[in-house]
Amino acid sequence: MGLLERDGPLLALRQAAAQAVAGEGRVVFIGGEAGAGKTALIEHFTREALPAAPRVLWGACDPLFTPRPLGPLHDMAPALLQATERTDIFPAVLRELQVRPTVMVFEDVHWADEATLDLLRYLGRRIGRTPGLLVLTFRDDELGPRHPLRLLLGDLASSVSARRIALQPLSEAAVRQLVGDRGIDAAALHRQTGGNPFFVSEVLAGTEQMPPTVRDAVLARVARLSPAARAVLEAAA
Repeated sequence: MGLLERDGPLLALRQAAAQAVAGEGRVVFIGGEAGAGKTALIEHFTREALPAAPRVLWGACDPLFTPRPLGPLHDMAPALLQATERTDIFPAVLRELQVRPTVMVFEDVHWADEATLDLLRYLGRRIGRTPGLLVLTFRDDELGPRHPLRLLLGDLASSVSARRIALQPLSEAAVRQLVGDRGIDAAALHRQTGGNPFFVSEVLAGTEQMPPTVRDAVLARVARLSPAARAVLEAAA
């Protein structure tokens, strides 16, 4: 599936990267529901849209029953974790951002453990004096008012180095473009999927009306709801 209706977010990322390369580091939060195309956007950005050729480090937070402290750093740079004290690790990561232009991608920070959130808060308050760009993705529809990520978003909200990007669902016109000459009602598909890029692409890639990949993705999200919320959803369905 092509990357449609994402010119604005790509431009914002390019601008943030250009500022970082010039020595004014930035933090970019990219929010959107599951399947909105956050990973696809960043992959396109790092592969084709960077204004220079900085180093790109990529890590992810996972929905583990036992959270892995500083999990994204295990993906990015295991050598940084040789220090056992958090007070040693945080400055070491900051030095990595100061050495040369670097893009650090932290995916799914709504699942971040406390140590990772502390690291991001530490870096976010100092990023403006480095040639570094932090790109943080999260599912904005999973953030309740007391979610730990709310504190990080609030702490960096007034920083000139931070900005937010919200990925919107695809329009009916974009869905129609993706449908092409297939014998599928684009308007009905748009209504059924809500313009979610993942749901649209999975329906177009399969032959079933409701692909199992879509069903499993929805049920996984439902499983994380409270019992009361699940009861309301089941009644509505």
